[in-house]
Amino acid sequence: MTDSSISPSQPAGLSRALDNFLTRHRIGVWRVVVTFVLASLVFGHSRWDGTWVSPLLLTLGMLGVSLATVGRLWCALYISGRKNNTLVTSGPYSLCRHPLYVCNLLGIIGLGAMTESLAVTAVLALAFALMYPAVIRTEDRFLASAFPEFAEYARRTPAFFPRLSLYRGESTWTVHVSSFQRNIADSVWFLGLSVVVESFDLFHDAGVLRAVVTLA
Repeated sequence: MTDSSISPSQPAGLSRALDNFLTRHRIGVWRVVVTFVLASLVFGHSRWDGTWVSPLLLTLGMLGVSLATVGRLWCALYISGRKNNTLVTSGPYSLCRHPLYVCNLLGIIGLGAMTESLAVTAVLALAFALMYPAVIRTEDRFLASAFPEFAEYARRTPAFFPRLSLYRGESTWTVHVSSFQRNIADSVWFLGLSVVVESFDLFHDAGVLRAVVTLA
């Protein structure tokens, strides 16, 4: 994943068509990925169970999910009620242009690690890497057409990988409370999914589910 909007090796028209396709169908792709993960949780058993790797993966997974949740709430605090009508460039949006997607990646990898399977984690990370660069480029094109000041913002701010030296906060910030409240559910769903992931582990331990494959 790079911070460039369009790969120079691709014609702009082809790149835009591919980006639009991936953006439109990303929900369908994620449904396939989630189905794979659920099947792995139902029928799979981690090869790392009972080793030091298991608690390490679980700890890293919980850390990733926690950071993702806090980060998404932070982003929601700034963007709620302003999406598509204001170019927000402070707070988390001063570090990179798409901090919500950074948080999504942390949460996705965290959930993968909580399955205690490196293979499941790799599949989730690969799905993100295939889909979200296109989503980011599509959103950048929209922002560039909607906000004349976006060009300068994009020049100084990376698309994805945060640059801490760029951080710029606000001494005061007006929060759209009703919009923020609606976004809270979107911000904490990683926590709910982590409970689901761990419940499958408990079902296996209780003998309710029986593993037929070993997950690397």
